Amino acid sequence: MAKKPSWGLIILGIAALVVIVGAGLVAVAGYVIYQQFAFQTRTTSASSAEDEFTQVAAQFAGQKPLLEIRDGEPILNTQRKRPSSGKAQPIEALHIMVWQPDERKLVKLNIPFWLLRMTKGQPIRLSGHQDGGEAGPVRLNITAEDLERYGPGLVMDHKDAGGDRVLVWAQ
Repeated sequence: MAKKPSWGLIILGIAALVVIVGAGLVAVAGYVIYQQFAFQTRTTSASSAEDEFTQVAAQFAGQKPLLEIRDGEPILNTQRKRPSSGKAQPIEALHIMVWQPDERKLVKLNIPFWLLRMTKGQPIRLSGHQDGGEAGPVRLNITAEDLERYGPGLVMDHKDAGGDRVLVWAQ
């Protein structure tokens, strides 16, 4: 007579398989989300950084930025019109490029738009580090809903007196 398999071992084996497959799926999902952010920072020359800014800004030739910096605060540009069709194209990501000439550092960040939708009507805030200390958040004074109303395009192109430059666009 053949020995019957123990149901306890079968259930334990199935549970172990489910845990292993689940851990693999979580790892793959984590990698995909990490790649969506694609945070890059590198040291480069001023001319190389300027070339990159020029190349990206050329995509928006003739377009007014949605935000302008006035008295150190981002203000909605009233000259930028909403799409005439009533509904703008969907936005997939917010792209940010920052040049810091003192450190010769070019920083690029892509933020998936699904993440910005989680702000639930709160203005978008960005923060960074300056001089080794914690810098306060930069408040863009615009919400994900505002960006969706205007659709893809140039959000901000700002260069300050010290040479720092920030380029933000929705795509």
